[in-house]
Amino acid sequence: MPHSYWFGGLAVLALALLGYTLWKSRDGRLLVLHFCLGGLIDPLEYFILILFPSYQYFSAATGALWMDNLLGSICSNDFIVPAVAVAAAAFRLRVGWLLLLSVLFMAVEWLFLRLDLYGHFWWKTVYTGIGIFLLLLAGKWIWGVIQRGATTVPFLFFYVFFVFLFVYGSCHIVQAHLLDVHDIRTGWFPDPLRDHIAVEELIETFAAVIAAVAYFVRTPGKVAVLTLLLALDAALLARKIIQVDNAEELLFYVLLQLVSIFAVHAAVKYGTRRAVP
Repeated sequence: MPHSYWFGGLAVLALALLGYTLWKSRDGRLLVLHFCLGGLIDPLEYFILILFPSYQYFSAATGALWMDNLLGSICSNDFIVPAVAVAAAAFRLRVGWLLLLSVLFMAVEWLFLRLDLYGHFWWKTVYTGIGIFLLLLAGKWIWGVIQRGATTVPFLFFYVFFVFLFVYGSCHIVQAHLLDVHDIRTGWFPDPLRDHIAVEELIETFAAVIAAVAYFVRTPGKVAVLTLLLALDAALLARKIIQVDNAEELLFYVLLQLVSIFAVHAAVKYGTRRAVP
């Protein structure tokens, strides 16, 4: 069976599980929780996959090493892992079930290693089990805070931050790698795609901080912090780190940032509201 089928299967399974969870719970706020948990994985993945590769995905979807690596990571960390964590939170699974799910993920990783769908450098399968268990606990805790209506300013700051990382990061991938709207070049790494992703993640992180701050301030404050984001864009364009071909692509690049910020604000307000009895 082609490698891409296995990873595609993970994505389909994740969508089915998420769909079942949303249907069974009748609570759309869980979709926003999925975004948050996907974003929560992102900073760790930046270090252990992009900067200091600890493992590699062999999705064989495109034939390009880092694109296949990226697609494998998306199927795992944006789809199946947060989908399972959302289900565990929604159905209030106890710690024993969380441990069992962590072991199941370790078993799947072992299978992927044997089938050469995935490979380790310095990573260990037990690290995966520990990470999954901690994420499942985090998902239950976050969902509990939302259900109790006990959100605080720090909680909402990080909730916006991680939801934005997921939403804008996903849109950014489509914009850059599927629609070819922009390119990012610094020369940090020989592979141009790895080079692109390494800087792209930093831009997304800065934008996520801006989005989180803007969530709490009134219109003048929003204008001020958004101006900082646009100033960063202008500086990176001036240094030719971000490269676009024409004014339409530049407009698309900037609009995606701004639309993502306000869309995430709306999603978080919905996703953290008290449930109607």
